[in-house]
Amino acid sequence: MIYGDPFYFSLQFDVVETWNFPDGIWKNGVFSLYIDGKRIFDTIEAFELKTIFSFYLKSPINELCINDIDISSADLYKNAESYFTGDGEILIDGLFDLTCTAMEDNGCYLYFIKTRSHDRLVWSIDNGENVNETLLPLGTIIDVINKLDKEVF
Repeated sequence: MIYGDPFYFSLQFDVVETWNFPDGIWKNGVFSLYIDGKRIFDTIEAFELKTIFSFYLKSPINELCINDIDISSADLYKNAESYFTGDGEILIDGLFDLTCTAMEDNGCYLYFIKTRSHDRLVWSIDNGENVNETLLPLGTIIDVINKLDKEVF
């Protein structure tokens, strides 16, 4: 199932029945993430979907502060990467790591910061060699998170 609009931001979780035991508690399947009409996380592996789903469901997007910092996408990405990998000591206020373990294991990193006018995303699909950025309508990310139904898995 796809949550959100792939032309803006969406999360996709699809159970693959043949990757699961009939009465098993785990739900293995395909996870994808779309930004601006592009599938930026498109690795096909047997991912445990409950864990990924729970990561996004519990993301504290509502609690993040607004920050209109004037910083390049590359520097914003470097700050997040440094902090979340344990090398950096100071994280820019309001910067949040939207990278689930499945993405991180495959070199894909996604960071989010709310501004007064947009949801700002920076990401890389090649361990930070190339950094991408998009500005989405304000509230896009929280709208997708709020659509996640905790009863799905």
